[in-house]
Amino acid sequence: AWALRRVFDSILEYQPPIVPRDSSLATELTMEPFTPAQLGEARNVMDSVMGGVSQGGWIPDAKTFFGETSLRNNGGFASVRWRFPNAQNWSYAKGIYIRGLKHTDPQTHTFRIILKDAMCERVRLANFKAIFSNPENSAEGPLLIPFDAFDKMEQMGRPMQGSPAFNPSTVTEIGIMAIKPSVVGAFQLEFDDWGLYM
Repeated sequence: AWALRRVFDSILEYQPPIVPRDSSLATELTMEPFTPAQLGEARNVMDSVMGGVSQGGWIPDAKTFFGETSLRNNGGFASVRWRFPNAQNWSYAKGIYIRGLKHTDPQTHTFRIILKDAMCERVRLANFKAIFSNPENSAEGPLLIPFDAFDKMEQMGRPMQGSPAFNPSTVTEIGIMAIKPSVVGAFQLEFDDWGLYM
């Protein structure tokens, strides 16, 4: 019965991934790329925190996130995170863009952008996530992830009922995640640049 309940819960919680837009729409937007100085050093956060054995890494010059997720020991995710020494005020922007996105198994693999704000810092293992992919592996238009897509705070992957919405004026961390069930096994994601769009 509990297994069936989990299936129904996963159906109710399903969110279609955000995909790249028509390139003509990007001409109306202002793009502000993230800089290496702004992001600082990337750090890997794997499912080893839960006993898993997934692996992953980040190649800065190629803007490539790669690795292999494993279901062993109830694991199944790999991520790379950038933590800001001071909270970032992104309230002037509409969201995050990714340009030139390509990834493995485009019809199946989906990925997550992870954001933390000041409120997440008060709740252990809390963050906001938005699902994205490029099912056509077309690099013509940018992927636009509006801040209002980060509408549910999560704790260890489970939505926190009654939690506040994401606050773009107090951003403390950003990351990229590959996670089961859409990514099991080897994966690679790469892009030309990313940042904020207005």
